Amino acid sequence: MKLWKALEKQDEEYFKEAASTGKLDDHLYMYYMPYSYTAEQIRKLRTFIFHMPDREVPRVIMITSALPAEGKSLVASNLAISIAKGEDQHVLLVECDIRKPSLHTLFKYPPSKGVVEIIQGKAEVADCLIKTPIDKLTILPAAKEAPPNPSELLESKNMKSLIKEVSERYSDRFIIIDTSPIQATVDPKILAGQVDAIIMVSRYRYTREADFKMALETLPKDKVIGIVLNAVDELPAKKYKYKKYNYSKYYS
Repeated sequence: MKLWKALEKQDEEYFKEAASTGKLDDHLYMYYMPYSYTAEQIRKLRTFIFHMPDREVPRVIMITSALPAEGKSLVASNLAISIAKGEDQHVLLVECDIRKPSLHTLFKYPPSKGVVEIIQGKAEVADCLIKTPIDKLTILPAAKEAPPNPSELLESKNMKSLIKEVSERYSDRFIIIDTSPIQATVDPKILAGQVDAIIMVSRYRYTREADFKMALETLPKDKVIGIVLNAVDELPAKKYKYKKYNYSKYYS
């Protein structure tokens, strides 16, 4: 696969017409409200990732959850923005929830060819990258249309090759991978072996303990670096008059 020419940093030529076309979703707090309480919690998550004791900084990070609607894509997106705002970091946000992609609704681009078409040999990365208004943040979308064999595609050698090559091209590039929920599909378990670290997202008063524990047991324990407890309603968040849910706590 011809990947490298697509990944030259800040090379406008290769973005072509693939780019965000409208106002980004207002749940992207790191973009719209970078000094808010919620954005500060995302910064805490980023800081923990960069300063874990006795462990190298993970550069390929998978974000997943036990169930749908827990906010994993929002956490992945805000974390990606937070890292990209650093002085020396570039971020590729890869959507591997190829059954039900949602990043296009957050970053406002039309459903576009991406991971699936690259694995199938129908497209090159150069044709699939999505330029965002956030400097140093690029998106590799899931697919223009959901494939009939998602698990088989993610298990393929081409998928392993894709992750390996995009992560090894630059020493300052972070890969954030948004996957489907664990209890809904086998996909996160397939991808777990190809990443450096895993972050679980759990929604407050929504995720049942049994579902969370069952999901956690399917993942390699040495790669799970922490849990984001999402949608916690507490006084510091209320003080900022948020009308929507907040990313409030992170547990290592």
